[in-house]
Amino acid sequence: MASRVIDTLPSYDRMQFQAAHLEIALVQVKFPPFPRFAEPGYLTPFQEALAGSYPLPAIEAAVALVAAPQGMQTSTVQVHRFSSIDRTWSVVLTSDSVALECRSGAYVEVGDFAGRFCAVLEALQSTLKPRVQLRFGLRYINELRHPKAQTFEAWKELGLNPAMLGIAAQNVFGGEVTQTVNEVVTKRADGQLLIRHGALTGTTVMPVLTAAPKQGLFYLLDLDYYDEQPTDFNPRPLDRIILYNEFLYRIFRWCIGDGEMFHYLRQST
Repeated sequence: MASRVIDTLPSYDRMQFQAAHLEIALVQVKFPPFPRFAEPGYLTPFQEALAGSYPLPAIEAAVALVAAPQGMQTSTVQVHRFSSIDRTWSVVLTSDSVALECRSGAYVEVGDFAGRFCAVLEALQSTLKPRVQLRFGLRYINELRHPKAQTFEAWKELGLNPAMLGIAAQNVFGGEVTQTVNEVVTKRADGQLLIRHGALTGTTVMPVLTAAPKQGLFYLLDLDYYDEQPTDFNPRPLDRIILYNEFLYRIFRWCIGDGEMFHYLRQST
């Protein structure tokens, strides 16, 4: 089980937020590449094991950056996606990783999310038989939206934590703030924490096929907690998921504050 880490964040009572602020919940494990990944039929047993919950297969191409003697170059990575009928849940498999992705509105609570991912890992272990894992990560991409949030200054009035809003909220430069981008990486005893946040326009997430991209100003809270310590492949990382989720929830609550945004997120949509 992952060790606990001392921190200074306040503790908060757990509560369910009904507004659709969570765009994507993602949990991923990386491992050494499967050498037979592109071989015809190699993935069939894994696909069949998932078919009951994720019956819609698709093959996608993703672009990856590769360090080479000539500098950074791009390469195309084959991605296999197995989705639920409504496409709100997807298992995403590459030659060296597997992830469970949950889209906005489908996420209920961490126990269900962790249980689904453990079922995916058990299917992977019984079919493709990975022995080692190189990375474990849990990530939540939140996009906070509010009818009153038409300018950056509105985020202060809606109660987002002033410490997070930072220098842009002080308006020391004059004019109108139209965008902010911030990133913090913290090395902790049980992994690393990456927080990306800022005021942006549009969306950071590609919508599912049946939905149009979101528009307008929003505040991004992209919370990524991961561990890159190599270890034996673990098909039941329940404790790690719940422990990471507990801390990421506290960060989320600290960020949104206790003002109008907090109450807006608490109401039903």
